[in-house]
Amino acid sequence: MSSKTEWETAEKAVDGAADELKAMTTHTELYGWAKDNKLDSRALWPKAKTVMRQRLGIDYNAIREQVTAERAAEVAAAAADAPVIELWSAGDAEVASFAVCDATGEQSWYGEFRSDDRIYADDDLSAELSAADKAVFIAGKAREHADLSTIRLLLHTCHPDLDAADLAATASRHRVALEIDVDDQSPAIALCRAPGSHGWRDIRLDVLLDAVASEQSAAS
Repeated sequence: MSSKTEWETAEKAVDGAADELKAMTTHTELYGWAKDNKLDSRALWPKAKTVMRQRLGIDYNAIREQVTAERAAEVAAAAADAPVIELWSAGDAEVASFAVCDATGEQSWYGEFRSDDRIYADDDLSAELSAADKAVFIAGKAREHADLSTIRLLLHTCHPDLDAADLAATASRHRVALEIDVDDQSPAIALCRAPGSHGWRDIRLDVLLDAVASEQSAAS
């Protein structure tokens, strides 16, 4: 499909659903509409967002940022006394790989980025961001495993430009209150070059949570 045809497709879809789109109040509803109308591809979705903003005054990105900030604030308040999980993450654009692990590196998820990774874009920052996103996902799984309403994650990364705000949507969705620390001695860095791979299911969530319980017991 040519760029001109893509624009025409986006314009026709948005014009035809103008009243429906104006009634939507969240980015989730807007993106759901895009998926239903097959406008969620990398080529069409940016054009659809532009057309919505130009013709209907609907700024998807602004709506998403506002809703995400509100949800993140709610999760942070609810997680004030929640257990803290500590993880390290790293991305290596040179070999297109990532790693997430605990302090020892034994509980780990690492391997090459998949071709359909929604964040990685062949550069260092997106590699680090995708790895960090995976760490938030793991913290969310640990929360589910422990049947907790929220959990806190102290995430160590070696990239100074990684911002918690960039992960707010994922963190809110998984009920994770996120704090980022820059650490250039991360055990995850070496794992990016480790042979083979470990899937996220290789991480023992009970071990991550046991570490939290041990720290809390020692502090009491």
